[in-house]
Amino acid sequence: MSSPRLFVLEDLFKFNHIVLDPLVEVYSLPFLLPKILEYPELVLATDAPGGRLVGFILGTRIEDSTEHIGDGKDLGWSHGHVSALAVAHNYRNLGLATRLLTTLRDMMDRQKDLYMDLFVREKNKNAIRLYESLGYVKYRWLPQFYANDHGYDMRLPLSRDVDRISLEGIFINKLYSFSSMLYYLFMLYLFGLKDILLYGIGKGLSRVLNLLYKTT
Repeated sequence: MSSPRLFVLEDLFKFNHIVLDPLVEVYSLPFLLPKILEYPELVLATDAPGGRLVGFILGTRIEDSTEHIGDGKDLGWSHGHVSALAVAHNYRNLGLATRLLTTLRDMMDRQKDLYMDLFVREKNKNAIRLYESLGYVKYRWLPQFYANDHGYDMRLPLSRDVDRISLEGIFINKLYSFSSMLYYLFMLYLFGLKDILLYGIGKGLSRVLNLLYKTT
């Protein structure tokens, strides 16, 4: 398997078999193309031995601060963001996603970014385990971030972030996430009572269980 290389525009005609996989978060071309053109040096691909595109990662950079002091010294910082990551179905569990993520991480580290982050579906347990094995932590819970699922904002402090300031507020975020989850469950309970009163116990419980299934 080849090492990650820079993504080129011709690859846009080769990655349909990856992005149309039901387990891959699908992004439209209007979402992908501007980011590819803005940060071409942060978009990587990997090929199978026969030259077939089997994985890619789309990295972007976000400016968090542009402060300067009197002598012109730059006190600003930015962080890297993983906008998209995909590996072809038949090439999973071969370490390709790990290689793409670590290569992008090293690039961000060399450019003195403070941290990296990404968003992931709450139900995507395999992806969460992968990210956690690489040092990412769940920074905050994102209720209904996706149309049919909750999400997590996960962060990975880089070497510049010696004091781990990118993880400041994580305890407060966890408390907020917990209270949000309780509120969400309470609202499900209220809607469940309403459905039981409107439709009877059998149909009402069925509607509640169906709603719970969609959100867990």
